Amino acid sequence: MKNLNQIVNRLLSTHLSLAERNHSFFINDIPQDLPINHNREWIASVISGLLSTVTGHAKNTCIRLSARKHDQIIVLTILESGNTNSYAMASELKQAYSLAEKIGGCLSISVPVMDNTTISFSFPNLPAVAA
Repeated sequence: MKNLNQIVNRLLSTHLSLAERNHSFFINDIPQDLPINHNREWIASVISGLLSTVTGHAKNTCIRLSARKHDQIIVLTILESGNTNSYAMASELKQAYSLAEKIGGCLSISVPVMDNTTISFSFPNLPAVAA
């Protein structure tokens, strides 16, 4: 799997049963031509952590994933349109924050409109730099 859409589809399948138990569903709007050239395993691990947290908190909602590329930076966005506790989600994402930072990425959580939570994961699509 070399593109982000494929990686996310594989990860969504592992979180599907919990989403269904919570009466939620996924929409993957990530372009199919968005390649991930480096750090695939780490990126997949961060995304899996995000999905696990969001899926565990989301009830009766749509969880929409999208992504866009800006030069060598990819921004993955997860939009959850239900009623969740964003503070609790942020607390559970500490490990994902740390892992994102290790690959030069960044996580942010915002609640721009009541009952909407947006999580953004931006990361460089470049070779890893030795720490």
